Amino acid sequence: MINILLNLYNFHESWCYEKLKNIISDSHKVLIIPFSFHDDWMTNKDEWEKAYNKDDGKYYDDVVNPFLSYNISEKNIKWLNYFNDDSEIAKKNIQESDILFFTGGLPDRMMDRLREFKIIEEIEEFKGIVMGSSAGAMIQLENYHITPDKDYDVFSYEKGLNIISDFYIEVHYNNTDLQNNSIKKVLNEKVKRVYAMKDTGGLLINKGEIVLLGDVEVFENIPYSVFIKTKKY
Repeated sequence: MINILLNLYNFHESWCYEKLKNIISDSHKVLIIPFSFHDDWMTNKDEWEKAYNKDDGKYYDDVVNPFLSYNISEKNIKWLNYFNDDSEIAKKNIQESDILFFTGGLPDRMMDRLREFKIIEEIEEFKGIVMGSSAGAMIQLENYHITPDKDYDVFSYEKGLNIISDFYIEVHYNNTDLQNNSIKKVLNEKVKRVYAMKDTGGLLINKGEIVLLGDVEVFENIPYSVFIKTKKY
């Protein structure tokens, strides 16, 4: 499995394109899994269509266009529809795909829906490329944290997919006190390294090698509680 962790749907831009163009192939088949929506945002199949419909879906172009930049045919991009599809369809689509892409939104609700569809095992054993933006990056970690924001009132630790376990990430990093306090808490309590990704930053994990893409800062807690921040890569 290759993992790509992002913040936004901007992986066609110059800050990462040169490194990803040899990973993402024009022959790849993509399955987009938009299970991170808020319960108040989307409650039925009509609202899903308004968000992701090919003809006039609000978010369709934002998600699909970056893949087109890698010369992937639009016919090779499928969407998993939470309201129309079921577990068997999801498993079949995963098996037929080369890339799984998880959208941004609410990571805990995304995990709830993946469990509901009973596809956790299929994703964790997937042999292709797993990509995700924001929430879709966070859930690729076996354990992740949520920094308080407009959607979450309090800091929390959450369970993700059993894929990446040796570091945490801070998404949409903007050097705020709230984010930095969360990073320090994680370093003191959970892991020794946190990658703080700005909106033009991400991570590529390929065969155990971690490649920093764009604007990323690395925070480390080395022995004896020395807290350091390395310069961005």
